[in-house]
Amino acid sequence: MLPANLETKGTLDRGISASRSMVGAARSHLRLPLFRNGYALIIGSAATSGLGLVYWVLAARFYSAEMVGLSSAALSAMLLLSGISQLSLNSVLVRFVPLAGRSTSRLILYSYLVSAIAAAVTSLIFLLGLNVWAPALKTIGASRDWQVLFVLATMVWGIFALQDSALTGLRQALWIPLENTAFAIVKIALLIGLAGSFQAVGIFASWNVPVLLSLIPINLLIFRWLIPRHIHATQERAAPITLRLIARFVGGNYLGSLFFLASTTLLPIMVTNLSGASANAYFYPPWMIVTALQLVAVNLSTSLTVEATHDRTQLSVYGRRVLVQIARLVAPLVIIVFLGAPIILQVFGSAYAAEGSSLLRWLVLGVLPNILIALFISLARVQNRSGTIMLVQGTLSLLILGLSYLWLPTLGITGVGVAWLTSQTIVALVLLIVWLRPILQLKTPQPHVLHQNGSSHDNP
Repeated sequence: MLPANLETKGTLDRGISASRSMVGAARSHLRLPLFRNGYALIIGSAATSGLGLVYWVLAARFYSAEMVGLSSAALSAMLLLSGISQLSLNSVLVRFVPLAGRSTSRLILYSYLVSAIAAAVTSLIFLLGLNVWAPALKTIGASRDWQVLFVLATMVWGIFALQDSALTGLRQALWIPLENTAFAIVKIALLIGLAGSFQAVGIFASWNVPVLLSLIPINLLIFRWLIPRHIHATQERAAPITLRLIARFVGGNYLGSLFFLASTTLLPIMVTNLSGASANAYFYPPWMIVTALQLVAVNLSTSLTVEATHDRTQLSVYGRRVLVQIARLVAPLVIIVFLGAPIILQVFGSAYAAEGSSLLRWLVLGVLPNILIALFISLARVQNRSGTIMLVQGTLSLLILGLSYLWLPTLGITGVGVAWLTSQTIVALVLLIVWLRPILQLKTPQPHVLHQNGSSHDNP
């Protein structure tokens, strides 16, 4: 037998060796752009969501439930119009910036310009017809100052969203957590500062002023530093990008993005119109929490789109690896939120916990099937399968909105959660059976299985 001191030393050496091995594996894992940029996007979203939770807790304390409900519905309307006005250009930037070469600056600038013009038009149309499509917001929209703020916010938010897509396409998503954290901190400070004299617009203004402040520094970073580096790094692989190619890509993607926006941003407006502002105040925190959890799958899948664009031969491998990693991250979070729903919502107040706990549990279960949907959409974008994306997102949106409209009057806000889980599960099962099964097999699928449209091989 070995002396005790030698046995202890051997155990210690094995422990040190195992620790070094784990550190080395973690470093190798993070050196892969597929995961490094995906995690950067997740951290950025986590910073926004975590501080966003603090934001809405403070909003519930400093503002009335009615004002929280009305303001969250107004923000949902603004995000909906901004998403419409982006014309799926966020997907364009993620898909085409990686290989845009010297066209990168023009592609990003034209995306900003087109989105801003479209946002001005759509927000003005929305305000003119406010009594028709969102009568519950009529009391907020009566102020001319608020109307001007709404139009500017819709324009600015579109550019804010597109600049994150530009950073992602440039493989520089590491900057996004810093940007989002600063945005969230300033937003909280303004929320408290405006609570006294500006109750009517305090929440809405505090949400959007930091967005405006971020545009100049972030875009100086993009155009002065990151784009020149990107052009130099990709000059041997850059491919020409034509307007026809972008238009063909945008077609199905844009309609699909509209369906996605409808299924997310219209729900708070629907709840406000059918059940009142107070009901939407209790609906919004669970909705915000689950939307944040979904971003784990969305962000890693977005990184998959960028990296698979650089090397399509790895599409299946990347797809399987991303799916496993998303499941590892999301499943424990879903369990925690499901079990701790009343405790989590208690931070907003006892009424929020009583009214929203059941809703939160139904919603968070829907995050699991949504993983497959997010993965499929990412793979389909690499393959330029816009029509299929539109079909999937359209079906999902119609199911969510239709079932929510059907069950909201009888089940209350919990009915939206039941509709959400039901819709996500149906669509995910169909995708798994019809399209995703080859990706999940151990053997790499043949090209004809993954690429039903042969022209996608020829496009950048």
